[in-house]
Amino acid sequence: MVAPFRFIADDGRHEPRHNLAVDEALARTAGAEPAVRLWRNDRCVVVGRFQLVRAEVDLGAADRLGVPVYRRFTGGGAVYHDAGNLNVSLVAPRDHPHIEGLGSGFQGLYGAMLEPLAAAVRALGIAAEPARRGLFVAGRKLGGIAAWVGARSVLVHATLLIDADLAALERVLAGPGEPGSRRWQLTKSERAPVTSIARELDGSPAPAGGSPRRPDLHASVDRAVLHSFMAGGCGATEHPVRRDGLRAAELAVAADLFRNRYSEPAWHALG
Repeated sequence: MVAPFRFIADDGRHEPRHNLAVDEALARTAGAEPAVRLWRNDRCVVVGRFQLVRAEVDLGAADRLGVPVYRRFTGGGAVYHDAGNLNVSLVAPRDHPHIEGLGSGFQGLYGAMLEPLAAAVRALGIAAEPARRGLFVAGRKLGGIAAWVGARSVLVHATLLIDADLAALERVLAGPGEPGSRRWQLTKSERAPVTSIARELDGSPAPAGGSPRRPDLHASVDRAVLHSFMAGGCGATEHPVRRDGLRAAELAVAADLFRNRYSEPAWHALG
C-alpha cells in the first residue's frame, strides 16, 4: 500500500531563516511518507543556492524597503516573499511510485508541483497554466519553482502570489545583472511580468508593506491546494492525505541547520 501524503499546514511561524532550515531538514530526513508543507515568510528576498546576490537584487531598493536577502539550499531564481505569498513544498523518497513515474530530470519534478498548483488555482476561477519554470496566467507569472535531488529523496518547492506586494517585488528584484560573469549567465533569474490571485480575481491593487489584505482568500487557497493534492492533481490517482505537524527529529535537524547555516550572514551573502 502506498504511504499517505503528510499534510503540514502553515504553522504561523514566518521567520524566513527558520522556514528555509525546516525545508532543508524535511529533505534531509525524508522517510517513506511524502510530505506536502504550506508555509509563509515575512518580507524578504530568497535567492537560489548559486546565485549572485549583487546581480539579482537591487540592494539599494531592498535596504530602503527593509527587505532582507536570504539564500536557500536549492537552485533556481530569486523570489520575493511576504505574508501575501504562499510557499508549498513537496518532499518524497526517490523510490516512491509517484516520483518514479515522473521520469528523469528536473522538469518531471517541477510537474509534480506545478500541475496540482495549476489545478488549485483553476478551481478558484483563474485560468492558470504550468510552464517550464513557473505558473502563468496570460503570460504573467503567478509563481516560481525550484527543486533538489538527493541520494534518497527529492524536494520541490514553489511560490504562489496570493495578494503579495507586487510593486515591492518588482523593485527589489530589478537587480543590475553582471554582464561578462559566467556564473551570472548560468544562474540568472528568468524574469517575467507578475500577477497575483487577488489581482486576477478582482483587479484590485496589492497591499503595500507585505501584509495580506485578504485572509479569507488565503484560507481558500490553502484549502484548494490541499484538495488538489488529495484529488491526485500531481498524478493519475487519488492520494490519501494525513494532516500532520513537524516531528521532533525534523525540528532538531532544522535547529542545527539554522544554527550552522541559516543564521550565518556569510551563507546568505555568498556572491
